[in-house]
Amino acid sequence: MTSGLRTPAGSREGGYHLAFYKGPGRPDDRLIRFATRSIYSHVELLWLALDQVTAEGALAISSSGRDGGVRTKRITFAPDRWDVLAAPWAPDDAWDTAEAELDRRYDYIGILLSQIVRLQRHARTRWFCSELCAAALGFEMPQSYSPGDLARTVVQMNRAFVLGRNPRFQL
Repeated sequence: MTSGLRTPAGSREGGYHLAFYKGPGRPDDRLIRFATRSIYSHVELLWLALDQVTAEGALAISSSGRDGGVRTKRITFAPDRWDVLAAPWAPDDAWDTAEAELDRRYDYIGILLSQIVRLQRHARTRWFCSELCAAALGFEMPQSYSPGDLARTVVQMNRAFVLGRNPRFQL
């Protein structure tokens, strides 16, 4: 699963982004969208400059059932299939947090028990995509986030970040 691709250690030339998959996908994508009432079925964590996001491919990290679990992968983020949101407030070590889980298996049971049945169960050695990304961002109970929930939270965090940088709203 490990691809050998790695973001430069300590590099701050870019920033964190999350790419949310909205393409037609396979039956499992449609099932995730239906069960979570969202247009998104998958999410990837990116580290790069925004103008590089839709280039020939960007390095991403996530957990994928198709790929067997946590992996890095170069992906082309076509705008008709992906929505990319910046996360300028993300912790500096978000990539390292996700990367520490490389080669962990995909959490099929966890996605069922936390997203479909909503028992909020978490397996410490397995991950699904939005759970891994939420953990990398430092969110509590990362298993409670579907891709759609994570997208809504990122939008809210971005609004708060912008307001916090506005001198009119500072204490």
